[in-house]
This record gives sequence, structure tokens and C-alpha cells, in this order.
Amino acid sequence: MGSKRKQKEKQKDFKKTKLKVGKTSQKADNYTDTSFKSKKISLPGQSITHAHSKDLQHQLSLTKHHSPTARKEVVISLTQNLPSNPSSYKKIISSVTPLMLDESKQVRFEVLNLLKECGKKQPGLLDLHKRTIILFIVSAMTNIQFDIRNTSTKFLDVMIEYADVKLYFVKILKNVFILMGWSLQTDSKSKSVSITSGSSILLGTNTKKARVDHLIALAKFLQATLFEKEGEIDDEYVSDGILTHPQSYKYLIPNTPQAYAPLKLFVNEMNIKDEDFGDLQNLDTLTTEDLSTRVNVMNTFFKEKMIVSLSNLVKEGSAVGREATKCIQILEKI
Repeated sequence: MGSKRKQKEKQKDFKKTKLKVGKTSQKADNYTDTSFKSKKISLPGQSITHAHSKDLQHQLSLTKHHSPTARKEVVISLTQNLPSNPSSYKKIISSVTPLMLDESKQVRFEVLNLLKECGKKQPGLLDLHKRTIILFIVSAMTNIQFDIRNTSTKFLDVMIEYADVKLYFVKILKNVFILMGWSLQTDSKSKSVSITSGSSILLGTNTKKARVDHLIALAKFLQATLFEKEGEIDDEYVSDGILTHPQSYKYLIPNTPQAYAPLKLFVNEMNIKDEDFGDLQNLDTLTTEDLSTRVNVMNTFFKEKMIVSLSNLVKEGSAVGREATKCIQILEKI
């Protein structure tokens, strides 16, 4: 009897119970409900901003990564996702500017694109940070690595377009002479004498494409710093049918910083007409905010030697000769 009862109990496990319509089978004793429901969570705006700030800090830390690929990728990411908050740009410029001296050419070009994008999205940003950027440009122009020197003037192009570089007129011109292998000395030892402290030789450059790039940047620099931008008659001079004189801007409040620097109220500097300029280092203390000072410095120190050096490049012909001719034409207008 006992064996038959056990067989019947075992057979119950294999019997398929017939359920009525609308009825469900009874859950087993060890059944676990694994169903769940999802809900959206809305975070406060402050937390999101804080997250973006942390993400930006992480990206900026990668600009010092040992891998050039990682540095390039993070600069590309910064260029494509520039923040809308202007306060974040100071950290970006401070972290990215040293990469102008990066050994990787791809990294340097991505930094160039980033600076261009910053200049477009935030007018006046590069002008605000021009002191630091110009410092690295000058360092790139005299860098011991040939490839870094060749791309230095591309950064100068960006600064000429988006910033006012008149204050660094002398510094940039001196380093252009070093970059091009030109000499400011008139004696026979000029080829081995440097015009700036901390350097013992004139660097120069041998690549034709690099010379073309340098000459294009030089022409833009001369045009931007040696000629006053005349006001043009356009919509800004026409108000309610009344035509304003195009020279009125000369008598308005200036838009440039250090507007009274040309008056030299707080600068003890040399007199251009009376001082003997045998030592070119004296020029480093000169304030070049006003046009007359820049023209005087150009005519006194740079113009003659620059035209001689450019004339030698004109003889090469091709693109180098064309760009050198443009520079000479600009100098002859002074």
C-alpha cells in the first residue's frame, strides 16, 4: 500500500492541471518575483554643472598625458565641446597653450584649431590672454626643434586675427629675424652673434614651405602694426539719416586696454632721437602702443636690414619670392 501511494504522489508532479478560462496556475512555494519597474530621476541643475566641471578638469589633466595620441584626442574633444561658461576658458587656455611646444605636430595643429575656435566663440578672449600666448609663440620661434619653429608663425597668424599684438612689436620682430636666420648686426661677426640674450646662434630655416608661411605671417604682422586702420563709412556711421564723420572714432573713448600708455606717464624709457642704440637690448623697455613709436623703431633698426634680407629671398623666385616681394612693398609704404 505504501509503495502505491508513493507512486501516485510522484505521478502528480507530471500531471498537467487543466485550468479554467481566466485562471492562472498557483505559484510554487519557492517562487521569487523578479519583475521590476523603472522610473526617471531628475537631477538638480547644480549637480549637473558640478559634473561638467569635474569632467573638464579630467580632460585638462589629460593634456599632460605621456601619449601624444591621448593629448591630441583631448584637444579635439575640447574643441568640439567648448563650454558656454566664459569662466572656464581661462583654465583651457592655461592648460593648452604649453602644447604649442609639443613634440607632436598633430597635437600642435589641434591646439591651433582650438585657439581659432576660442577666438570665434569668445571675442576678446585671446586678447585677454595674449601675454601668455605670445610668450609661448616667441619660445616656439626660437625652439631648438626645427619642426616646432616651422609651425610657430601659424599661431602668430591667429593672434594677429583675434588680438592686438602692437605691444609686442619689438619682441616679435627680433624673433622673426632669429627665425629667418637674418642678422641685425652690421659687422663680419653677425652670423655668429645672437640678437637676444639666452641664445648663441641664429636659427634660421631651410624648408621652402616654412619660409613661405613665415613670410605670410610677417606681411600680416607688418600690415597690422605699421598702419593705422582708417574708419570706413558704413552702417555704424549712419544713424537716423545723419552721416557721422569717419574720423570721429579718434575722439571717442578708446576700446583698447592701456589707452594712455603712449603718453609714457609711468615709464622711464629712452629717447629715440637722442639715445645711441648700439645695444638692441634697450628696445625691450620701449612701449610700442602708439603708431609713431613703432614706425620710428622700424625705420631706425629693422627696415633697412629687413629689406636686404627679403631681397635675397626675392631672387629665389616661386612662392618665397612672391611673399618676400609683398613684405618689401609693405615696408616701402612706411
